[in-house]
Amino acid sequence: MDVPAYIRNHQAVVDFFDRWPSFHDANVVAYELGTEPDSISLTLHTWLMTDEVDAKGYFVLRNHALVAFRFGGLHDVQMDAFRSDNILFGMEISPRSDSPSFHVELDSVMDMSGSFSAHSGEVVSVVPCKPDGKLA
Repeated sequence: MDVPAYIRNHQAVVDFFDRWPSFHDANVVAYELGTEPDSISLTLHTWLMTDEVDAKGYFVLRNHALVAFRFGGLHDVQMDAFRSDNILFGMEISPRSDSPSFHVELDSVMDMSGSFSAHSGEVVSVVPCKPDGKLA
């Protein structure tokens, strides 16, 4: 996946995971419209899926973390169905060719997908956690 260098503090995610993850199967721990009407905060429980398989035949998951994002200057918001307690198929952040903003696509496995464009974004924190998403 391409690293969205236009997201402030993106390097914290890259440093923790050694790459920018796809956020496949990430759990949406928190989602809220910010105190400003044109902002969104989002916390995802994510990890790296390795190519190793455990004794039960499941892929081994490593580097569990809670990754918190904040986005501002929103437009083209399509978040009516999006909720916390959601599982993502993936999150894609891509630059828009028609404006100085970028687009965020949150593809849900639970029919609760959402998308928006933003003028600013930042990684607020990357906090290691247990496999169940609770703090270590």
